[in-house]
Amino acid sequence: MRTKWFKLGYGALITVFMLLLMPKYSYNDPDTFWHIELGRYMIARRTVLHHAIHTFYGDKLPYIPHEFGFQLLIAPLYQTFGWPGIYLLTAVCLFCLIMGLLRLGRVSRKELGLQEGHPLLLPFVLLITGWIYYNYFKGRPQMISAWMIVWFFVYLREFQLKTSFKYAAAMILLSCAVANIHTGVWLVIAVFTGMAGLESLLERKLTIRRAAVFVLVWISGLLNPGGLKSLLFIFTVTRKSFNMLINEWQPIQFSRMENLPILLLLLFFAVTLPFSLQKKPFRFFLMAGILYLGVSNFKQNLFMWLFIPYFAGAFFEAAPIFRSSSLRLGRGGLMLALAVGLALNIGYNFTVPPVINARAYPVEEMNYVLNHTEPGTRPKVLSSYGSSGYVMYRGAEVLCDGRQDPFITKDSVGAMGWTAFERSMYAFSEYLPDIVSFDRPDYVIVKSGSSARHYQDWVKAFGAPVYKGTYGSVFSF
Repeated sequence: MRTKWFKLGYGALITVFMLLLMPKYSYNDPDTFWHIELGRYMIARRTVLHHAIHTFYGDKLPYIPHEFGFQLLIAPLYQTFGWPGIYLLTAVCLFCLIMGLLRLGRVSRKELGLQEGHPLLLPFVLLITGWIYYNYFKGRPQMISAWMIVWFFVYLREFQLKTSFKYAAAMILLSCAVANIHTGVWLVIAVFTGMAGLESLLERKLTIRRAAVFVLVWISGLLNPGGLKSLLFIFTVTRKSFNMLINEWQPIQFSRMENLPILLLLLFFAVTLPFSLQKKPFRFFLMAGILYLGVSNFKQNLFMWLFIPYFAGAFFEAAPIFRSSSLRLGRGGLMLALAVGLALNIGYNFTVPPVINARAYPVEEMNYVLNHTEPGTRPKVLSSYGSSGYVMYRGAEVLCDGRQDPFITKDSVGAMGWTAFERSMYAFSEYLPDIVSFDRPDYVIVKSGSSARHYQDWVKAFGAPVYKGTYGSVFSF
């Protein structure tokens, strides 16, 4: 009876935890808007995009469709249910991620001959899930690729323990899925597979069957509309260090207070290594790769959060006092508790739909622009890089949006010899008049809080703004 009440209480606590992962914090990411617009465009025309759309350049700039699968998922959800529809996808991904992280810790312990379950594993997984949710689950492809990569890794390790057909099939399917939903991170799957192949070779277990499965995992990644260019997308956006102009690609400043959880994670990761490596070659390879990604930048730091359960799974043996089986919650009870919490959040989200933050995006400003534009016409609007996805989603042509790769091509070079991406990033400075003269927008939207000196110079060059809203000012040409 005592065990039954414990499980009910434990399940209730997990449900409450899920309720604390409030839906409103999964919205208002700048990339979500252009993902929706690209998805709507492809669905309406029944095509996969290989060129940029809704830009000052028409349809001539080439685009690598490295996230088309995500866009085809998110657009119909938005069209059918509005913003709450996107949270439906978020909730499913969150459920899959938690179950995957838990299984990741269990398979790590299984590899080392330990009892798979440990009472500390579930609370630990929930703790890091909270961080991942509030920092990475923002209506972007990574919320799908995160759990897919985790589950791919789980099946890869299970396959190494037992070369079962079901594990091999799951790996191949997940490789293909990641290559179509978030192709840019597919290289992680390729590297994991290579590590497993090297592990098998070192341990003299590289059979024809294993090798064939590894090769099929690699080949299945090529089954995407962008082909090899999509798989190597990272080398496109890092060329000439263009990506370093974006905050999330810049090195992590571990000394800053807001990065304290990342610093603590890194220290905990280091503490787990003596317990986790166990003189296993694969674990050493993985440690080196995750350490590199984890300290590179905020964008790639996600991988350290995703794979810390694999290393922590063995570390928990250092606390033998917690090994009591009475402190565990069964898989069915856990799934029910997660589902109840997510269902309640879904219900709340449909009852109180989220709204776009008018301070973060030019909501009122675009209302003004569209009210002064002929119906059926897309005005050319120059706005900051972070807001241009929203501007495009609302119905305007933009100089550059978050896709980046079409806008670093030679065809986009303009004023000051800068690409469209560079002009978008550098525009709101003393160079704005020159960029406006070259790109000839119909409107320029300037965010409040810009340099007072620059603002006065813009007023001298363009005249007084025609509208001022919560986000900023609108200049008309």
